[in-house]
Amino acid sequence: MSTAAINPKGPRVYPAGQSPRAWADTYLASTVGQKILVGTTGLLLVGFLIGHMVGNLKMFSSPESINKYAYFLKHDLGALIWVARGGLLALFVTHLVLALRLRLAARAARPVPYRVMKTAQATLQAKTMLWTGVVILAFTVYHLLHFTLGLVHPASAAAPDDYLTQRVNLQQAERNLSPGSAVNYLDLKDDAGRHDVYAMVVAGFRTPYISAIYLVCQVLLLVHLSHGIQSSLQTLGLVGKRFTPAAVALGWAVAGTIFVGNVAIVAAVWAGYVK
Repeated sequence: MSTAAINPKGPRVYPAGQSPRAWADTYLASTVGQKILVGTTGLLLVGFLIGHMVGNLKMFSSPESINKYAYFLKHDLGALIWVARGGLLALFVTHLVLALRLRLAARAARPVPYRVMKTAQATLQAKTMLWTGVVILAFTVYHLLHFTLGLVHPASAAAPDDYLTQRVNLQQAERNLSPGSAVNYLDLKDDAGRHDVYAMVVAGFRTPYISAIYLVCQVLLLVHLSHGIQSSLQTLGLVGKRFTPAAVALGWAVAGTIFVGNVAIVAAVWAGYVK
């Protein structure tokens, strides 16, 4: 029988320690609760990565396709895009903070380290989850500075690509800039006056060191996701020990798909297929 009193003229009166806030505080303070939230936020972030990759693959269709898609996200969605960005940021911060809390709690539980560290089942991916996660965080910041804010690298008229050179020259003429002057990514426009994301991507990946950064970070993302996906499925109780091999295979399949899709864009720019 419930001991919670109900006030007929107001909200439910909870006994001490049984309010929703008290339950949430207890849940978040527990190791199990934190692991479940890490797994849930991780899978939601994987969903975003898949959607992000699918959108970027419009580069293989045409400049019109990717530019129209980018315009839809930035302008047609209105305030919804900011709601989505805020939700994505909350997921990322929650995932990172709780993962760090769990790691620190594990270390605090054994202040004296093992003299010899040997693991029977832990893979390289599992051992490096924290460090690959930190690098992915740094890469995310760089990615935003690069393509979202245009603060890392200017588009260059010297890039060996007719389409890109044409777009840069048009902006130089409109702004009365001298030939060879740097043009910000965000200033590139297509024939419809939209932000030319197609030219922006080509300009970025025609630069060797930028392509190298992206490729290295995609490898680390592959390593992180290949373990993170199957670990999240196990933490949430979606697969048992019997189906662990299937979960591992699914993790590699999803992580590999994201890796191939993202790397294909860089490779296509360098091969001249996307130009």
